[in-house]
Amino acid sequence: MTNPAMKVVEDSPFKTEIFQITDLLVNITKHVLKPKHELLTNTEKEQLLKKYNLEDKQLPRMSQKDAIARYYGLEKGQVVKVTYNNEIIETHVTYRCVW
Repeated sequence: MTNPAMKVVEDSPFKTEIFQITDLLVNITKHVLKPKHELLTNTEKEQLLKKYNLEDKQLPRMSQKDAIARYYGLEKGQVVKVTYNNEIIETHVTYRCVW
């Protein structure tokens, strides 16, 4: 990307993520090995933390640079519900806080 184009993106009031074409060859949200990720609302996040008597820093972390976090434009402090489905453990749910 050229410097003038990058400047326009940086000055934009919108959150914009730049991907390399090779990052988009496979749709990571539909890949069979990738668990389902759902963003919790602020209310759902507060209910989760209250239910388990936690602070968000006690949840497992997800880097803001993680492919899923970049794809969905997740920001620091947001919580994601991760649902694993496979033949061995059936359904397993965990939560991750974006850092």
